[in-house]
Amino acid sequence: MSSIFIKPFRPVLYLFVLVNLLCLLLSVFFTKQDINPWVVASTNLLLFGISMFSLQQQLKQSKNSNPHAMVRGVMSTVVLKLFVLGSAAIVYLYNAGENKSINAIFLGMGLYIMYTWLEVKLSLKINQSGKDGGN
Repeated sequence: MSSIFIKPFRPVLYLFVLVNLLCLLLSVFFTKQDINPWVVASTNLLLFGISMFSLQQQLKQSKNSNPHAMVRGVMSTVVLKLFVLGSAAIVYLYNAGENKSINAIFLGMGLYIMYTWLEVKLSLKINQSGKDGGN
C-alpha cells in the first residue's frame, strides 16, 4: 500500500535528492562560480514541499468528476510556487546585502521550471489514471 502512495511522487523525490547531492558534492565548484549552495538547497526544499503538497491534492482531486478541478489545482499550485519563491527571493536579496548570490537565484528559477514541468506532467498522469479507474 505504501508503494502505491509513493509511486506518483518518485520523480519529484528523485529530483529533490539529486539537487541536494549536487549541492553537497559540488559546493566548492558552486562557491567558485559565485553560487551559494545553501540558497539552492533552500530553494529546492521549498519547491519540493510545495510540489509534494500539490501532488497530494491532485491525487484527491483525480476522483472528482469535474475536469476543471484538475486544471484549477495545477494552476493554483503553480501560482503558489511563484509567489512563495518570489517572496523568498525578495526577502533573501533584502537581507543578504553584499553577500547575495544572484546566480543562485537564477538556479532557483531553473529549479522552479523543472519542478513545475514535472508537476504538470505527473498531474496529467494522475488525472488520466484516476479517470481510467486506476489502471
